[in-house]
Amino acid sequence: MICKVRQAFEKYGMPVKGRRILAALSGGADSMAMLNVLLMLSGEYGFTVEACHVNHCIRGADADSDERFVREYCSGRGVKLHVLRADIPAMAAESGRGLEECGRQVRYDFFASVDSGALISTAHTLSDRCETLLINAARGSSLRGLRSIPPVRGNIIRPLIDCTRADIEAFCAENSIPFVTDKTNFDDSYSRNRIRLNVIPELKKLNPALEEAFLRLMEAACADDDHLEKTAAEAVRAAEIPGGYDAGLIAGLDTAVRRRAIAGIISRETGVQPELVHIKLVESVLGSGTVEIKGDTIIKVVNGRLKINPEKESSAEWEYDFSSLSASAPAGNFSGRIINRNELPSTQIVHNNVLDFDRITGGLTLRNRRAGDRMMMASSGCTKTLKKLFTEKHLENRNSLGILTDDLGIVWVEGLGCHDRCKITENTKRVLLITEVKK
Repeated sequence: MICKVRQAFEKYGMPVKGRRILAALSGGADSMAMLNVLLMLSGEYGFTVEACHVNHCIRGADADSDERFVREYCSGRGVKLHVLRADIPAMAAESGRGLEECGRQVRYDFFASVDSGALISTAHTLSDRCETLLINAARGSSLRGLRSIPPVRGNIIRPLIDCTRADIEAFCAENSIPFVTDKTNFDDSYSRNRIRLNVIPELKKLNPALEEAFLRLMEAACADDDHLEKTAAEAVRAAEIPGGYDAGLIAGLDTAVRRRAIAGIISRETGVQPELVHIKLVESVLGSGTVEIKGDTIIKVVNGRLKINPEKESSAEWEYDFSSLSASAPAGNFSGRIINRNELPSTQIVHNNVLDFDRITGGLTLRNRRAGDRMMMASSGCTKTLKKLFTEKHLENRNSLGILTDDLGIVWVEGLGCHDRCKITENTKRVLLITEVKK
């Protein structure tokens, strides 16, 4: 197994020489094997090894027992140990995140607090990588998901990534390395355990060398994905034009490259990593059109040019008194006129720029949107956020749109019309007719 770890250092470019390495130590067989093989190789590569243990407070007395075991072992071996006790169930409930997600975040935050410049070594094995591959495939993963767990990610290294669970067990036996066993590993109500306990054994009946076969698949996926990513990056650079990107060039790319190029553009311009559904939306408007995707990002294609957030709006709030039925807002001049119901032009689109003046309560204010604004459009029967309504109506420049409010709340929104409580009815006597001239 030591040979496999040496090979992993070189094969995956793990920058271990002369570094401080923090070994994530749970006390299980994988992490205990990792700690020991790192200690064995530390002199050869000139790195130092310390251990980090997190008691997640999920398994009660068993978790406390694991912590004691790790403390005693590290003390006996002279290994510096850092321990964090974190009530993950309580933290997850408070934040609304799952236990696994919350625990992972707490662990990596803890490692960073010990030394943000150190390498973090985790005990993921080839067996773990195969299980993750199957989970990703079952969820309909893309090629990227077939890469499974990366051997290196930032300052995180996985020295055991080419070692199987059988390798680990043999190493521990040969070197008399003690370890604890997590009873939950045998509970197949968990997806990963179900794959490990039930699916993998059945697949090994088809191919006893399953891990090695999956390793070839993952390495092929990595090579192909890297090539496509490189090709997409070159296409993005070629598509750059003043004020945006050449939509025609992007549309003409092969599907695999095109989708990566779109993802790359969005990520580069916004920092948001789009999902496939968002990428397909952008594909649908490469000829011409506008879509809104994750993170309130607007993608607009006009005259063959793709732009991200083409008219980035100012987030500044504005508000004006509209009691005189006139106000000059940043994007235009708004005015109102009160007429009798029978004066309403027959061509007037009902509920668009008109409302029942007698249903207004208190003074009128003209402003732009605020977080959480909601309204029930005339005769719609349901209340929605303005954000959702703007998206449904494909409205742009949202912070520039005028909103009229009275003492009870919103009565009218530019581009949407009046609130249901102020709509024109057969009993309406006075109508407020709103007009706006863009600047």
